[in-house]
Amino acid sequence: MLKTLPLLAALLVAGPAAAMADSDWPVLAEASDADCALTITGNGRFVLIAAEGLGEGSPARYQLRNGDMKPIDWSVRADAAGRFARYYVPFRWGQRGGTVQVEVISDSCRLSASFPWERYTG
Repeated sequence: MLKTLPLLAALLVAGPAAAMADSDWPVLAEASDADCALTITGNGRFVLIAAEGLGEGSPARYQLRNGDMKPIDWSVRADAAGRFARYYVPFRWGQRGGTVQVEVISDSCRLSASFPWERYTG
């Protein structure tokens, strides 16, 4: 378990992921507002949360809730193409599944979506 913690931490706080880098993964949830779009894809173990249309270098707020865990609430910045993306591993100790709620809020749009997850069993 201790060996997997650094991997999980690295995935959670990894730098911006390339939008649609994992486009072959099934779409778990989508949302749009104005010219912005939020797409959440996953492979059963990892999830890619990607927003686009935020505006070049625009500041945004990234919020993620997964049951009773401490929510993620970060100030982030879109890249030069107006995109923001992060990988996430849905997991909660002692839980077989749940629902993750994601919000990305910028000056130009407010995106919100949720998706169910189940513990990966390999």
